[in-house]
Amino acid sequence: MSTLANARDVLRLLARLQRDLTVTDVAGALDLPKSSVSRTLSMMAEYGFLDRDPVSRAYRPGELVMEASYHFRASRSTASLLEEELAKLVADIGYTGYVDVLDGAESLVLHMRIGTVGALQAYTPAGTRAPAYASSMGRALLARLDDAQVLRLVDARLEQATGSAPRTPGELVSSLARVRADGWESSRGEFVPNVAGISAAVVDGETGQVFGIGIALPAPELRHENEARFGRAVRDAARRVGKRIGDPYWLRYVAE
Repeated sequence: MSTLANARDVLRLLARLQRDLTVTDVAGALDLPKSSVSRTLSMMAEYGFLDRDPVSRAYRPGELVMEASYHFRASRSTASLLEEELAKLVADIGYTGYVDVLDGAESLVLHMRIGTVGALQAYTPAGTRAPAYASSMGRALLARLDDAQVLRLVDARLEQATGSAPRTPGELVSSLARVRADGWESSRGEFVPNVAGISAAVVDGETGQVFGIGIALPAPELRHENEARFGRAVRDAARRVGKRIGDPYWLRYVAE
Protein backbone atom coordinates (compact mmCIF):
# COMPACT_ATOMS: atom_id res chain seq x y z
CA MET A 1 0.00 0.00 0.00
CA SER A 2 1.33 3.46 -0.85
CA THR A 3 2.33 6.06 1.71
CA LEU A 4 -0.45 8.33 0.45
CA ALA A 5 -3.07 5.63 0.95
CA ASN A 6 -1.71 4.96 4.44
CA ALA A 7 -1.92 8.66 5.26
CA ARG A 8 -5.52 8.73 4.06
CA ASP A 9 -6.39 5.80 6.31
CA VAL A 10 -4.69 7.45 9.29
CA LEU A 11 -6.77 10.61 8.82
CA ARG A 12 -9.93 8.53 8.50
CA LEU A 13 -9.05 6.72 11.72
CA LEU A 14 -8.51 10.03 13.51
CA ALA A 15 -11.89 11.26 12.30
CA ARG A 16 -13.64 8.08 13.42
CA LEU A 17 -12.03 7.70 16.85
CA GLN A 18 -11.76 11.44 17.62
CA ARG A 19 -8.74 11.07 19.88
CA ASP A 20 -4.96 11.09 19.68
CA LEU A 21 -3.44 7.98 18.12
CA THR A 22 -0.33 6.01 18.97
CA VAL A 23 1.71 3.89 16.60
CA THR A 24 0.19 0.82 18.26
CA ASP A 25 -3.35 2.16 17.72
CA VAL A 26 -2.79 2.69 14.01
CA ALA A 27 -0.91 -0.55 13.45
CA GLY A 28 -3.70 -2.53 15.10
CA ALA A 29 -6.56 -0.73 13.36
CA LEU A 30 -5.00 -0.82 9.89
CA ASP A 31 -3.27 -4.19 10.23
CA LEU A 32 0.12 -2.76 9.26
CA PRO A 33 3.63 -3.32 10.64
CA LYS A 34 4.61 -0.87 13.37
CA SER A 35 7.74 0.08 11.45
CA SER A 36 5.68 1.11 8.42
CA VAL A 37 3.18 2.98 10.58
CA SER A 38 5.96 4.80 12.43
CA ARG A 39 7.47 6.02 9.15
CA THR A 40 4.08 7.16 7.83
CA LEU A 41 3.19 9.05 11.00
CA SER A 42 6.62 10.69 11.18
CA MET A 43 6.34 11.82 7.57
CA MET A 44 2.81 13.16 8.12
CA ALA A 45 4.07 15.13 11.12
CA GLU A 46 7.03 16.45 9.14
CA TYR A 47 4.72 17.87 6.46
CA GLY A 48 2.16 19.34 8.88
CA PHE A 49 -0.62 16.78 8.55
CA LEU A 50 -0.11 15.62 12.15
CA ASP A 51 1.26 17.00 15.42
CA ARG A 52 2.91 14.81 18.05
CA ASP A 53 2.32 15.33 21.76
CA PRO A 54 5.73 15.75 23.40
CA VAL A 55 4.64 13.86 26.53
CA SER A 56 2.35 11.04 25.35
CA ARG A 57 4.06 10.78 21.92
CA ALA A 58 0.61 10.27 20.39
CA TYR A 59 -0.45 11.97 17.17
CA ARG A 60 -3.30 14.41 16.53
CA PRO A 61 -4.42 16.48 13.50
CA GLY A 62 -1.72 18.94 12.51
CA GLU A 63 -1.75 22.60 11.63
CA LEU A 64 -2.27 22.00 7.92
CA VAL A 65 -5.33 19.80 8.47
CA MET A 66 -6.82 22.16 11.05
CA GLU A 67 -6.29 25.20 8.82
CA ALA A 68 -7.91 23.48 5.85
CA SER A 69 -10.83 22.41 8.03
CA TYR A 70 -11.27 25.96 9.34
CA HIS A 71 -11.36 27.48 5.87
CA PHE A 72 -13.78 24.80 4.65
CA ARG A 73 -16.18 25.39 7.54
CA ALA A 74 -15.93 29.16 7.15
CA SER A 75 -16.95 29.01 3.50
CA ARG A 76 -19.47 26.13 3.55
CA SER A 77 -22.44 25.95 5.90
CA THR A 78 -24.11 22.69 6.86
CA ALA A 79 -27.31 23.83 5.15
CA SER A 80 -25.50 24.57 1.88
CA LEU A 81 -23.82 21.17 1.92
CA LEU A 82 -27.20 19.51 2.45
CA GLU A 83 -28.70 21.52 -0.40
CA GLU A 84 -25.96 20.22 -2.71
CA GLU A 85 -26.66 16.66 -1.64
CA LEU A 86 -30.39 17.25 -2.05
CA ALA A 87 -29.92 18.33 -5.65
CA LYS A 88 -28.15 15.05 -6.41
CA LEU A 89 -30.69 13.03 -4.42
CA VAL A 90 -33.69 14.54 -6.23
CA ALA A 91 -31.99 14.10 -9.61
CA ASP A 92 -31.37 10.43 -8.79
CA ILE A 93 -34.72 9.50 -7.21
CA GLY A 94 -36.99 11.99 -8.93
CA TYR A 95 -39.21 13.00 -6.01
CA THR A 96 -39.42 16.39 -4.29
CA GLY A 97 -36.79 16.91 -1.59
CA TYR A 98 -36.36 19.09 1.47
CA VAL A 99 -33.78 20.47 3.86
CA ASP A 100 -35.23 21.28 7.30
CA VAL A 101 -33.96 22.47 10.66
CA LEU A 102 -35.27 21.56 14.12
CA ASP A 103 -36.80 24.67 15.71
CA GLY A 104 -38.07 23.84 19.17
CA ALA A 105 -40.70 21.14 18.80
CA GLU A 106 -41.18 21.82 15.09
CA SER A 107 -39.41 21.07 11.84
CA LEU A 108 -38.93 24.16 9.70
CA VAL A 109 -38.43 23.89 5.93
CA LEU A 110 -35.33 25.77 4.77
CA HIS A 111 -35.16 24.59 1.17
CA MET A 112 -37.41 22.68 -1.22
CA ARG A 113 -36.40 21.18 -4.57
CA ILE A 114 -39.18 20.04 -6.88
CA GLY A 115 -38.86 16.54 -8.27
CA THR A 116 -39.48 15.28 -11.78
CA VAL A 117 -41.75 12.30 -11.07
CA GLY A 118 -44.90 11.71 -9.06
CA ALA A 119 -47.81 14.02 -8.57
CA LEU A 120 -47.85 15.41 -5.04
CA GLN A 121 -51.14 17.22 -4.38
CA ALA A 122 -49.46 19.37 -1.72
CA TYR A 123 -45.98 20.70 -1.21
CA THR A 124 -44.32 22.48 1.67
CA PRO A 125 -42.25 25.51 0.63
CA ALA A 126 -39.52 27.18 2.66
CA GLY A 127 -40.92 28.58 5.92
CA THR A 128 -43.44 25.80 6.45
CA ARG A 129 -43.56 24.36 9.96
CA ALA A 130 -44.80 21.01 11.21
CA PRO A 131 -44.88 19.19 14.57
CA ALA A 132 -41.58 17.34 14.66
CA TYR A 133 -43.03 14.06 15.97
CA ALA A 134 -45.53 13.87 13.07
CA SER A 135 -43.30 13.29 10.03
CA SER A 136 -40.25 11.34 8.95
CA MET A 137 -38.29 14.60 8.78
CA GLY A 138 -39.28 15.66 12.27
CA ARG A 139 -38.49 12.30 13.86
CA ALA A 140 -35.14 12.13 12.07
CA LEU A 141 -34.38 15.53 13.63
CA LEU A 142 -35.65 14.54 17.09
CA ALA A 143 -33.62 11.33 17.01
CA ARG A 144 -30.46 13.43 17.28
CA LEU A 145 -31.55 14.57 20.76
CA ASP A 146 -31.70 12.35 23.82
CA ASP A 147 -35.08 10.99 24.90
CA ALA A 148 -35.40 13.33 27.88
CA GLN A 149 -34.90 16.37 25.66
CA VAL A 150 -37.44 15.04 23.17
CA LEU A 151 -40.13 14.43 25.77
CA ARG A 152 -39.67 17.91 27.23
CA LEU A 153 -40.13 19.38 23.74
CA VAL A 154 -43.18 17.47 22.55
CA ASP A 155 -45.05 17.57 25.87
CA ALA A 156 -48.77 17.00 25.21
CA ARG A 157 -48.56 17.62 21.47
CA LEU A 158 -48.78 13.89 20.74
CA GLU A 159 -52.53 14.22 21.28
CA GLN A 160 -52.65 15.86 17.84
CA ALA A 161 -51.11 12.82 16.08
CA THR A 162 -52.60 11.80 12.76
CA GLY A 163 -52.00 8.95 10.33
CA SER A 164 -49.25 6.60 11.51
CA ALA A 165 -47.57 9.19 13.78
CA PRO A 166 -46.71 8.06 17.33
CA ARG A 167 -49.56 8.65 19.76
CA THR A 168 -47.82 8.10 23.09
CA PRO A 169 -44.43 9.05 24.53
CA GLY A 170 -43.51 5.37 24.55
CA GLU A 171 -44.30 4.98 20.86
CA LEU A 172 -42.26 8.08 20.06
CA VAL A 173 -39.23 6.95 22.07
CA SER A 174 -39.41 3.53 20.41
CA SER A 175 -39.54 5.04 16.92
CA LEU A 176 -36.57 7.31 17.67
CA ALA A 177 -34.50 4.34 18.83
CA ARG A 178 -35.16 2.70 15.48
CA VAL A 179 -34.16 5.88 13.63
CA ARG A 180 -30.86 6.02 15.52
CA ALA A 181 -30.14 2.41 14.60
CA ASP A 182 -31.17 2.65 10.93
CA GLY A 183 -29.95 6.18 10.18
CA TRP A 184 -33.23 7.15 8.48
CA GLU A 185 -36.98 7.36 9.10
CA SER A 186 -40.10 6.95 6.98
CA SER A 187 -43.67 8.18 7.35
CA ARG A 188 -47.00 7.77 5.57
CA GLY A 189 -49.89 10.22 5.60
CA GLU A 190 -49.11 12.03 8.84
CA PHE A 191 -48.85 15.83 8.84
CA VAL A 192 -49.74 15.99 5.13
CA PRO A 193 -52.43 13.40 4.21
CA ASN A 194 -51.57 10.91 1.46
CA VAL A 195 -47.91 11.99 1.39
CA ALA A 196 -45.03 9.75 2.47
CA GLY A 197 -41.55 10.82 3.43
CA ILE A 198 -38.07 9.46 4.07
CA SER A 199 -35.52 11.53 5.99
CA ALA A 200 -32.21 11.59 7.85
CA ALA A 201 -30.43 14.24 9.92
CA VAL A 202 -27.06 15.74 10.84
CA VAL A 203 -25.89 17.93 13.72
CA ASP A 204 -23.75 21.02 13.20
CA GLY A 205 -21.10 20.74 15.89
CA GLU A 206 -20.41 24.47 16.01
CA THR A 207 -23.99 25.69 16.40
CA GLY A 208 -25.67 22.58 17.81
CA GLN A 209 -28.42 22.91 15.21
CA VAL A 210 -30.02 19.75 13.86
CA PHE A 211 -30.64 19.72 10.10
CA GLY A 212 -32.58 17.18 8.08
CA ILE A 213 -32.63 16.03 4.47
CA GLY A 214 -35.42 14.03 2.92
CA ILE A 215 -37.79 13.27 0.07
CA ALA A 216 -41.59 13.35 -0.16
CA LEU A 217 -43.75 11.28 -2.48
CA PRO A 218 -47.37 10.12 -2.85
CA ALA A 219 -47.98 7.55 -0.13
CA PRO A 220 -49.11 4.80 -2.55
CA GLU A 221 -45.77 5.12 -4.37
CA LEU A 222 -43.76 4.25 -1.24
CA ARG A 223 -43.81 0.47 -1.44
CA HIS A 224 -41.93 -2.27 0.34
CA GLU A 225 -39.70 -2.88 -2.67
CA ASN A 226 -38.46 0.73 -2.89
CA GLU A 227 -38.62 1.96 0.72
CA ALA A 228 -35.29 0.48 1.79
CA ARG A 229 -33.56 1.72 -1.37
CA PHE A 230 -34.86 5.25 -0.86
CA GLY A 231 -33.95 5.06 2.82
CA ARG A 232 -30.36 4.10 2.05
CA ALA A 233 -30.09 6.89 -0.53
CA VAL A 234 -31.29 9.54 1.92
CA ARG A 235 -29.17 8.10 4.73
CA ASP A 236 -26.06 8.11 2.56
CA ALA A 237 -26.66 11.73 1.55
CA ALA A 238 -26.84 12.72 5.22
CA ARG A 239 -23.83 10.58 6.07
CA ARG A 240 -21.66 12.27 3.44
CA VAL A 241 -22.47 15.68 4.88
CA GLY A 242 -22.13 14.39 8.44
CA LYS A 243 -18.64 13.11 7.78
CA ARG A 244 -17.60 16.36 6.11
CA ILE A 245 -18.70 18.44 9.12
CA GLY A 246 -17.40 15.99 11.73
CA ASP A 247 -20.77 14.83 13.07
CA PRO A 248 -19.84 12.12 15.64
CA TYR A 249 -22.92 10.01 14.85
CA TRP A 250 -22.02 9.69 11.17
CA LEU A 251 -18.30 9.28 11.87
CA ARG A 252 -19.14 6.23 13.97
CA TYR A 253 -22.00 4.92 11.83
CA VAL A 254 -21.44 1.58 10.13
CA ALA A 255 -23.99 0.69 7.44
CA GLU A 256 -25.34 -2.84 7.29
